[in-house]
Amino acid sequence: MPAKENYNRDINAENASEDVSHVINKDLFVDILEKQFGKSTIKNFNSVKSSGVGENFMSWMYPVSIDIEKEDGTLTTARYIVKMMPPNDPNGEFKKNLRAYAKEVEMYSKVIPKFQEIFHERNVEINFAPKCWKVVEENEILIIEDLKARKFANINRRQGMDMEHAELVLKRIAQFHAASACIYERDGKYSDQLMNDMYRKIKEGGFRTLQPIIWDNICNHLRQWNSCQEYVGLMEGLKDRIADVYVELFKKDLSEFNVLLHGDLWANNIMFQHDENGKPNDVLFVDLQISRYGSPVQDLIYFIVSSTEMSIKIKEFDHFIKFYHTELVKNLKLLKYPKAIPRLIDLHMAVLKRCFFGITTSFGVMAIALLEPNENADISNFIGDSKDGKKFKEALYMNSKLIKACELTLPFFYNKGAFDV
Repeated sequence: MPAKENYNRDINAENASEDVSHVINKDLFVDILEKQFGKSTIKNFNSVKSSGVGENFMSWMYPVSIDIEKEDGTLTTARYIVKMMPPNDPNGEFKKNLRAYAKEVEMYSKVIPKFQEIFHERNVEINFAPKCWKVVEENEILIIEDLKARKFANINRRQGMDMEHAELVLKRIAQFHAASACIYERDGKYSDQLMNDMYRKIKEGGFRTLQPIIWDNICNHLRQWNSCQEYVGLMEGLKDRIADVYVELFKKDLSEFNVLLHGDLWANNIMFQHDENGKPNDVLFVDLQISRYGSPVQDLIYFIVSSTEMSIKIKEFDHFIKFYHTELVKNLKLLKYPKAIPRLIDLHMAVLKRCFFGITTSFGVMAIALLEPNENADISNFIGDSKDGKKFKEALYMNSKLIKACELTLPFFYNKGAFDV
């Protein structure tokens, strides 16, 4: 499968007009370079805004390239990604309420290192995410490893992952989940923002006000399709209580097996390294801004529905759950999980209980994954009613690829009881 996209695309170049050179400059990297290379001299510094027009939803990305001369006279180039929350962002309050930056800082600097260390203690060397080099809280900046330097790249999100890529992701997320469950039992609860914050936000007024508007937009476009009309009435019937449905979906059931979720596990946030024959041999996760504690099937439904090839998305759904379960059990045993290990039937029951996620994912991140690059792709256009917002939603919901995918996903989850909420 060709690797055609990369994760340096969170920025809409049209909107990112502010000059940030007073923040992103060579002085920002002096301590990082010394830590990585010892004493060195900067010969050239280059930072260019990533120009993935139409991929901007949460943050800006700046690839940085620094030519240095090391103390022994040898020359090398260091590469990083500067990730920052946009200054003067009209959606800044919305993002701040999500605590997106604070969560990602905690995940990169505290949680992920613990996950990797618990495997190291069992003589297994594993990485889950790029290395985090520096946090600058004053400017809401993260400086992380540029994975492109190690030839990591995204797959084509509109094509989706084949079986080989999808199983590699499921293997890695099973390790991620297993580590999180074992650390929870060893160290106690995660921070409040990871344990409870997402659920609180969903219960609050702003979210509750938006959801019927978003749902109404979906229904209005669904009504215009030439297929799936049997679901229009079911969808419309949920509009007035959709916020309550979300509250129930995100409510944790502590009697079940729970993990720390990636929370946004789709093609744009998954990077692969391939061998000389084009076979994937490693995978890492990026964008840990909405990680939270909950049932692992939230990550599984979200990933399978949004990011696998059309031909296997539904056909192999149960296989994917079984494959993940096998890997989860293996890693829970390796890490000596002290409680009862979930059975395969437990996972399938959790899927049934939360299968409405299949519907929300279909019209949410799957719709975004199947969309052609669009200059109007922005949170404000996703939820707003401006001229650009209407154009964006028209492109999003009337996309022939989305309609074809929903012809698979809607009956599949309907038959599982998704609308019995």
